[in-house]
Amino acid sequence: MSKDSILCVSYFDTILGPNTLYCNSTLNTKEHPDLGRILEFSDEEGSFVFTFRKYQTINHIFYIDSEYARGGKEMLMITYLIRAAYFKDEITDVYNYLLSKTPDLETFASELKDFNGLTELLHSHKNRTNHKNTLSLASKKFKKDFLNIFNGYLEKLTPQIGITSHLLAKEDLKKVYVFGPENAGKTTFVKNLEVVQFLQYKNNGMKRDLANKIYDFLIDNIEILTYECIEDDINGKSVKLYEDCLDNAQGFILIFNASNKDSLKETIEMFRLVLNRCLDKGDFMPVLIIGNKFHDKEEITPDLIYENFDMDELAECGLLMQYFSIDVLSENEKIIEAIRWLLKQII
Repeated sequence: MSKDSILCVSYFDTILGPNTLYCNSTLNTKEHPDLGRILEFSDEEGSFVFTFRKYQTINHIFYIDSEYARGGKEMLMITYLIRAAYFKDEITDVYNYLLSKTPDLETFASELKDFNGLTELLHSHKNRTNHKNTLSLASKKFKKDFLNIFNGYLEKLTPQIGITSHLLAKEDLKKVYVFGPENAGKTTFVKNLEVVQFLQYKNNGMKRDLANKIYDFLIDNIEILTYECIEDDINGKSVKLYEDCLDNAQGFILIFNASNKDSLKETIEMFRLVLNRCLDKGDFMPVLIIGNKFHDKEEITPDLIYENFDMDELAECGLLMQYFSIDVLSENEKIIEAIRWLLKQII
């Protein structure tokens, strides 16, 4: 089965937290939604669509009566993930397709409610540690019976078509790149965008209005610069961004440790790479600069930020820059405000 089409069953353990019963493909949180996070923020039965990066999902939360669970009920979630590349119109076609699969998820949930021995398996961890595949602890007969049902629904959910449009070549993809010094919070920032995205859905009754769709599009195209875009110098320091990454950027998010002046110095050096490119080619692109606030540490003031960037050169290039001081782990409203600024500059 193609990895473009993935089915997972997860559940919430009152001691261990979110856990995976079974998934037909290994999930990578850099590419896929963090199902544990979604499960942590959800407790209402029903189905909802959630989109993140390359994959779009339809999720169904349901409860099973259990003599082993606190409160007498187990909370489970069935998630079907699919790459938007299956569809020509990613915004409408994939959304409507996923919604059309709600009855299949509901029927699958009904079968799991009646599946003998399931609740006992969910509490069979002898050492009470998380498993990425709790099904591996089951008997051979249980596995066989479960997978017969599971694979049947995976086949029902998977589109009986090939990918209808070719993915853009890598050199044609437009991205908003996140970069900055090590341990500044880049990965935390990108992962928290997923949580913010889901909470926006939940607070709006899971409605995907135009504002949410535009937000989705931007989030789906935010990416941390990887080794493919960074060249190491002789001393092993990442100092040069490959030109093709700069050419394909529609914006940059530069994150540094707001409590560390050395982090700021390194950030300024990285910013010069973007500024020099802009001066050489006359490219316009917005740069969002985030000073990540860490608890118990004094943050660098905004005045100090602007004093250390050459505003005259910025004006000459037509490069827009905005600074936000944010705890990227917890200050969701400020993150949304920062992303809105970036979005306004791009569109």
